[in-house]
Amino acid sequence: GVAPGMQGLLRTPPSPGVAGHPFYGALPDGRETNILATGNQNVRLTFSGQINRALNTVDDGISTDVYQVDNENASSRFRFLGESNALEETQALALFEFEWPVNGSLDVSQLEQSVSDSINRTFNLRLLEVGFSNNTYGSFFIGQGWMASDGTSEMDITGVTTPLWSGQTFAFGGMLPTVNGEDFDYIPRRSTPNREDYASEEEYNQALGDFSVASSNFVNVFTLGNNLDGLSRLVRVRYNTPVWGGFQLSGSAATEDRYDVALRYAGETDWARFVAAGSWWTDASDGGFDGVSGSASLVLKSDRWWNGVGAAVQAAQMSFDDLDNEPTTYMGKLTYVRNFWDIGRTGFALQYSRYEDFYVDGTDYKLYGVGVSQNIDRLGTEVYAGITQNDFTIPNYDVNDMTVYQVGAMVRF
Repeated sequence: GVAPGMQGLLRTPPSPGVAGHPFYGALPDGRETNILATGNQNVRLTFSGQINRALNTVDDGISTDVYQVDNENASSRFRFLGESNALEETQALALFEFEWPVNGSLDVSQLEQSVSDSINRTFNLRLLEVGFSNNTYGSFFIGQGWMASDGTSEMDITGVTTPLWSGQTFAFGGMLPTVNGEDFDYIPRRSTPNREDYASEEEYNQALGDFSVASSNFVNVFTLGNNLDGLSRLVRVRYNTPVWGGFQLSGSAATEDRYDVALRYAGETDWARFVAAGSWWTDASDGGFDGVSGSASLVLKSDRWWNGVGAAVQAAQMSFDDLDNEPTTYMGKLTYVRNFWDIGRTGFALQYSRYEDFYVDGTDYKLYGVGVSQNIDRLGTEVYAGITQNDFTIPNYDVNDMTVYQVGAMVRF
């Protein structure tokens, strides 16, 4: 192939473009990139992605072990984005995105430190959609993609999101909280083998042994708390209005009677940049659910020391048609980002998250975190480290606290 430095450049005209996930807004100046050959001279193809690997050292209250994981705070993935530039005010888009989290942090646990090949070798299709976007009339998408509510719990422009963010339990969500004084070291999430169902003591003991080594039989961290980020990605249709005064309204409808609406805002003053979002989402089928999510973030701008100070907040709640518990989560985060060295910006973060009633009524999970990240711009790399202290309260169980130490690196391309 032709070296990137020798390739021609393509400048698209002003168009709606894709200004970020999932906020589609105008790009008044267009953008300039290298050309990636396609079968259609009117379409620009962009290939991009990331690899994100981490080492998690986990003290679960009984033992301490090290796990190599794909950090699903920002999982390893790649994408193809096709953008037409035939008309200045209208653009057609096609988007493929695949995820391949080998030893994903949502899968690895004390019982499965290396995830089976049947999972590791499986691509996860995240996005497959086409869309049409117009500066005056908005944008329409069809296919598997972001629901309107997806991302409304994750508005964060602080610049420190890989080591700490609203969905922090993605980074170690497969781990199993340990308990004291029980038949198992972990909390069963389904019925345990009953002696009366087996003809012999040997068969019963074998069943107990089989049950005890399958991590899917026990409650993991992600079950006890996550950021309730709307309806995620589904096969759906979605419409986004144009951006009016920084505001944009979106709505989507998916298979299996799932619907949502969301409102987003992005703005800037002389002293700060600010983003916010809120959504309502529902599964209208029998035994369904409803939920609301919201988040906001700002970064201060100044020639004084507080330039780069940032914050993010988040809250969400979910209710079920046929269950009594109402999972609730909220989060607050403070950050500071500065270019101490020429290699790239350095970021620091402090975070508190709380998750209530996720597993059963009375469940309470508090997360305290500290994180640091360093960009190395010329390598397209971010190195990061963080510590999270996880305190669990679950009715009828004596649950140990869990401490997670994480170091990792992400290369974007």
